[in-house]
Amino acid sequence: MSQHRRPSIPFSDAPRGTCRWCGQSILHDTGTKQGEPNLRRRWHPACVDEYNQSDPREARRRVRKRDRGICRACGLDTNAVRREVRGRGRAARLRERGFKARGSLWELDHVVPLIDGGAHDLENLQTLCTPCHKNKTGEEARQRATRRQQKHEAGILEAAETALARSEALLEGLTEASD
Repeated sequence: MSQHRRPSIPFSDAPRGTCRWCGQSILHDTGTKQGEPNLRRRWHPACVDEYNQSDPREARRRVRKRDRGICRACGLDTNAVRREVRGRGRAARLRERGFKARGSLWELDHVVPLIDGGAHDLENLQTLCTPCHKNKTGEEARQRATRRQQKHEAGILEAAETALARSEALLEGLTEASD
């Protein structure tokens, strides 16, 4: 399972009063039932937070709350843009600004892409407006293509050097044999 997908619940069949995430008993903290199993709960609060952080939808909600729709690259307030382009002709006005006429004007972006070893946690997530996200994604793709090309060329060069060394050794062996 990849890191950016929600994990399965390990104790999904746990009875009430037992945490579905960690499998431990959930006890009453206060009151007359203090220390007894709390049969009204199925999750420890800390376990709920941990599980929710693994959900991409929850990550988007948290980033939206933290960044408030302001692009980290260019500083554009996507909520203000949405308010400005309301009404008839909205799609055309959005296209003029480099957006697509769709639900959201901002996108969730990984500062360090998952493919390059980035994590799907709040510190590695940022808000980018759609045009900035498109530019950043394109630049990252070009960089990865360049790295792949360099790796490929280095492999070809290494293979050629190895073949040359073998040829020289073979030629040297033939020269010694004829002497």
